[in-house]
Amino acid sequence: MRILLVGESRPWSSETGYARALRSAGCDVEFWDNKRPRVLFGKRDWWTMGRGSREAYNAIISADFIRKATTHRPEIIFIPKGENIHSKAVKIAQKRTGAKLITWYPDHPFKADMTSMNILRNLPRYDIFYIWGHFLVETIQAAGAKRVEYLPFCFDRHAHPAVVTINPVDRSKYSCEVSFVGAWDPEREKDLEPLCVFDLAVWGPGWEENIPNNSPLRAKIRGGALYNEELVKAYRCSTLVFNHLRQHNGSAHNMRAMEIAGIGGGVQLVRRTPELSAELFTEGKHLVCFESQEEMSHMVRNALRNTELLGKISTEAQEHVMRHHLLEQRVARILGDL
Repeated sequence: MRILLVGESRPWSSETGYARALRSAGCDVEFWDNKRPRVLFGKRDWWTMGRGSREAYNAIISADFIRKATTHRPEIIFIPKGENIHSKAVKIAQKRTGAKLITWYPDHPFKADMTSMNILRNLPRYDIFYIWGHFLVETIQAAGAKRVEYLPFCFDRHAHPAVVTINPVDRSKYSCEVSFVGAWDPEREKDLEPLCVFDLAVWGPGWEENIPNNSPLRAKIRGGALYNEELVKAYRCSTLVFNHLRQHNGSAHNMRAMEIAGIGGGVQLVRRTPELSAELFTEGKHLVCFESQEEMSHMVRNALRNTELLGKISTEAQEHVMRHHLLEQRVARILGDL
């Protein structure tokens, strides 16, 4: 099966994992980066461009996308996001190649800062629109998609090495009762503050610049973003790992839910949802759940008193992910549908 995969080619990107898994399954995958730096734009990162530069970049990249698709002649065009490719370019490429168009959308397609009109205009063109939350399936269908399939997030074990040496320096750097890895935003700041009474460690961009000087969180900041091996070390040196499930995740889950469980080490502490606590995982067996800040603090205190039980939960969660929620299994589902 010839597949044109569109996405960011950074080592830790989801699209890099998709390409690896699809090739392992025997597919002929052409990986095309729709946000790569270009000399014409000073080799700047797409995310840092101003509005005018971004619009010019998007116009050029959309024309390049048509040329790439026409030359490669794929059977499948797989665009997990591609919000900067003009919808008309997708229409032209699909018409010229006769390829099926699919997406496994990683964000909320109707949340303004996570989507674009290009995504929404393409809804009728997708042969299959995969989405991570049951609660979004009917809404996407009502908006014009012809086939919508629920497909949960997964764990890419190649992006998070199973064998990692943790030395005394790492222990000193990462050990804590509760860890959180992620960028700052107001919602996260509010939800993390109650955890400051514990040995909390926070890593991620934006915290130093945005939280007030008198915030109790300031003393909990340990560094910037963590990826791959460093993320594994941080989670395995934590007793609990806080997974901040945003409100737009609704009754579903997020990618971090799979990463925390799959990496092993700290047990996942997360807001209770039907999908997380009863469908994808089992509360008390694979993770620790809460609904209110009061319940969260109570659950943390109870968990820290029983580290032996936490060890069992961590092992059960990791084994469960390896059996049911690997990237290779999701890719096999997609290929089966196609």
